[in-house]
Amino acid sequence: MTLALLIGVGLILNTGAALVVLWRGSLDPGGAVAGVIVGTMVFTCGGPLFWIVLMAFFVSSTALGYVGQDEKKPLKKIHQKGNRRDMFQVLANGGVGALCALLYKLTGNPAWAVGFAVSFASSNADTWASELGVLSRRQPVSLVTVRPVTRGVSGGVSILGSVMSLAGALFIALLFAVENLSMGIVPGGFLRLAVFVTIGGLLGSLLDSFLGAGIQAQYEGADALTELKTGEDGRPNRLVRGLSFVNNDLVNFASCALATALAVLAVG
Repeated sequence: MTLALLIGVGLILNTGAALVVLWRGSLDPGGAVAGVIVGTMVFTCGGPLFWIVLMAFFVSSTALGYVGQDEKKPLKKIHQKGNRRDMFQVLANGGVGALCALLYKLTGNPAWAVGFAVSFASSNADTWASELGVLSRRQPVSLVTVRPVTRGVSGGVSILGSVMSLAGALFIALLFAVENLSMGIVPGGFLRLAVFVTIGGLLGSLLDSFLGAGIQAQYEGADALTELKTGEDGRPNRLVRGLSFVNNDLVNFASCALATALAVLAVG
């Protein structure tokens, strides 16, 4: 395909997907626009096979958001944002991958293709762990203090969440490794690539939990720590942990970027 044709097809595919998801209520208008931009960049720079990885992350993560909705309702008092993703959430989870796809297109260096896979393995691992880990019957512990924390608080880890993190990373890693059998852009065997991307994804999820427990802003809520700066009465909550300017979106972006950068350096 020519560049113009790739852009055109990418715009059509991603606009269509964004409209469906917007109608379903999983994206707000800003998130839909960001999704079209990220998706079109990925399709244009990496072709259909890169785009399939992006869609596998987005579809699976969105679907898991609907699992256990009743059990997740109390988390609305803790989390700053819900299942309806906005522009910043889309960019935090897909921006690094889109940049890797662009750099792969410009340089032809397979390290950026691996970085692309690791970025989405990281985002997928974190999202699967977050969406299903909160359903664990066991109370999570902080990755920093190793003390029990309220279910849903950033930085908390559980056995179920860790297993789902592994599953999320492995899902993207296997998909990308299978695709690479036909793409042939990353040297090395199938197993080696799948293991490498899985480890990179797990690292990103681990960094997310570490940063969430260490520097993400947490405020004193009525019943537990919360990401919300203000309470239900409109009064500001007191900052008790982390930095006021570090929210979950920044933590997601930073952890994904760090894991991806380490993967690119290791390969390239």
